[in-house]
Amino acid sequence: MNNSERFDAFVNQLCDVETLVPRDVKKKKIAKAIYTRNIATIVGIKTTTGRFLPVSHEGYSNETYVDKVYELLGRDRAEFIGRKLKGIERRAHMTLFREMIESENKTEWRQFFENNFGKECMIPDNLCIACWNCSLFGGLEPGKGATFSRIRYFDTFSVEDSATCIQTDDSPEQMAIGNTVGEDLSVERSEASFHRYEYVKAGTRFPFITIIESPTLLDVAGYLMSVKLADQHGYGKYSANHGKFTTQFLAVSTGYPMFSVLDMLKWAEADDNSQLKANLKFESALNEPVTILDDEIELIQGKLNEAFQSYMKVLNPAEGT
Repeated sequence: MNNSERFDAFVNQLCDVETLVPRDVKKKKIAKAIYTRNIATIVGIKTTTGRFLPVSHEGYSNETYVDKVYELLGRDRAEFIGRKLKGIERRAHMTLFREMIESENKTEWRQFFENNFGKECMIPDNLCIACWNCSLFGGLEPGKGATFSRIRYFDTFSVEDSATCIQTDDSPEQMAIGNTVGEDLSVERSEASFHRYEYVKAGTRFPFITIIESPTLLDVAGYLMSVKLADQHGYGKYSANHGKFTTQFLAVSTGYPMFSVLDMLKWAEADDNSQLKANLKFESALNEPVTILDDEIELIQGKLNEAFQSYMKVLNPAEGT
């Protein structure tokens, strides 16, 4: 198949955008997931472009340490948990579509949410649980739609050994130093005025696998674009200044991955992307999976506006006539 034929075959194995339209449940609009056996798998490698501090634990006094795992496939590695990935990418996804509402539909996004979903969208305690964002990522409050999520993240780990990719007290430059929050500038500075922290160095690679259940073209295209925005926002602690990435998407497939992040770590250590891609095998419970690779993935991203307008038409069919 050529690029166009493969793309059409890929889209034909996705779900219709109508599955994202909220339904009335107990007099409330809810985008409760309609689960099918269709899936989309996105595979790639994220590379740090500056300092990155992945943390899932409480700090120790005025020092913070990078999450690590020891002796994983023969190396100590930095750990980047899926919950952190999902949190930042969810917000990037929401920001992206708020901007699209205002540019494409000439409507202020707050008014749009109130008109279509019955409430203003506010993170985390006043989510509508009815829009395309909540349909994909679910809610955030236990018992109020948090289990609706159709997107599945996996923890990932650095390809590089922690001894070379993490700046620690044992490194020549030692840990980084920043001011503590709420420092009283009227008091003479002391050692307690500073916060010391480890960080993952630029150039560190983290392979990832993300699965979307019952995916629509809007879900997949929106996710791909949101990752690019999240990379510039930053992940982890101090994300306002740290945690910037570049992401290389290797494959988008309608099949389940027949490999894990651990397999990708081993393949990436060989520094041979062509061999890594050759090992990316997928299987589907429904059809022969269609896999989009490399530059062809941009075809999916290029359909974002069209997919969003299709959603707008099924959300408000009267306006589309």
